[in-house]
Amino acid sequence: MQNTQEFCREFRRNTLKMTLQDVEHKTGTNIKTVWAFENGKSSNINHLKVYMKLCSTLEHRRIFINGISKAVLLDGDLNNDLCNSNHEQ
Repeated sequence: MQNTQEFCREFRRNTLKMTLQDVEHKTGTNIKTVWAFENGKSSNINHLKVYMKLCSTLEHRRIFINGISKAVLLDGDLNNDLCNSNHEQ
């Protein structure tokens, strides 16, 4: 999950040019929650919705979707989690 979290942090900082305070103001998501996700203290993939909400342009959305897809593939975590949950049912 490390690549996914690092991508989200860099996307917020470099593409969106937002601080953690900006994220909290625009989405209502607590600063500590976003910080914990970006720094590997939380692996809840529902946090990805926060970054999608922050994409105010189609270009930002395209960058996010392409980048997050690559990061998830590098991590392999989501693929393993999805496969495991399908086998458990």
